[in-house]
Amino acid sequence: MLKDIIQMSYIIVVADITLLLFLLFNSTLSPKRKACFMFATIIALILVICNIIRYLFQGTGTNIELMKVTSAISYSISGPVVLPFIFLSSVIGKRVRITVQVAAGLNAVLSFLSIYNGWMFKYDEMGNLKLGWLAPMPFILSGMYVAVLFIASIIKFKLGSRHESLFIMILSIFIISAVILNTFFGFRFLISGMVVLSATFYYMFFTTQTLTRDAMTDALNRHSFYKDILTLKKKQMFIVSLDLNGLKHINDTQGHDAGDKAILTVSDTAMLMLPAKCRFYRMGGDEFEILFPTATHSEVELTLNKIRDAISRKGYSVAIGFGEYKRGMNFDEVFREVDAMMYEDKARMKAAELQK
Repeated sequence: MLKDIIQMSYIIVVADITLLLFLLFNSTLSPKRKACFMFATIIALILVICNIIRYLFQGTGTNIELMKVTSAISYSISGPVVLPFIFLSSVIGKRVRITVQVAAGLNAVLSFLSIYNGWMFKYDEMGNLKLGWLAPMPFILSGMYVAVLFIASIIKFKLGSRHESLFIMILSIFIISAVILNTFFGFRFLISGMVVLSATFYYMFFTTQTLTRDAMTDALNRHSFYKDILTLKKKQMFIVSLDLNGLKHINDTQGHDAGDKAILTVSDTAMLMLPAKCRFYRMGGDEFEILFPTATHSEVELTLNKIRDAISRKGYSVAIGFGEYKRGMNFDEVFREVDAMMYEDKARMKAAELQK
């Protein structure tokens, strides 16, 4: 039996621990992304431990209470293993993210209540697992999570991130396959193994993508901007130029750390408030660009006003210019006009400040 356990779990555990070490020592990922990867790898390790305990004691008539606890844990986290990948995709809206988290929380509560009431699972006196009337719930939720992940891949494709879109789509298929095989055909360690492999390869994808992102803000960089234009300029979109006001004064009077803090505040605020379909770039210094596809003038104006107000409440101000690009137009010409509008806005704000 020990040989079987080692054979089924050894590679998964080694890969999981190795990925954890990579995450601990990696300084290129943003804290949010690192937290998502850490969550996925820890869940996988917990699933392996739960599987080992149930494999050892199921049908022996011993440690039944321990198996109930491990089953509750497994039912709680086997579906939400997909959540880190949903958050890593960064294109799913806030309401959907909250919904899947609430669903995961409800599933966890019902899973642990099943230790006492047997709604999802129960064990007979010999320690054999019996499914309860709520047993399908975790698998229905797993389907919902994978559906959201699949939608994320479609959104990525529409935004021009075709490689990541394909990766997420394949990931969705393999995860749902692992859940089906694990649940209905008696396979063990498949879900945890799939999570480790998915996290590892997604991690590799993100580390190779660091060349496309700004190291300080995690916004897309100038190279990504001009690369994305090749795809996005085939569609209607709004181009937005955004520039932090007074960065030189902040650097001169408060130091460059304060200047970096101001840039990060602008970047974090904008990325938090922009719709998922937008792409946000740091072009250098305090200059940012936003590509806002398939939008209306009023939608863009409302979003930018919200961003401007939110940044203002944090003690900074930004100058903004934006304009609409349509297929067939000269992109460089529209881009220059938008940039000129931003500098006009900056000049107006500076004049208004001097008049106070």
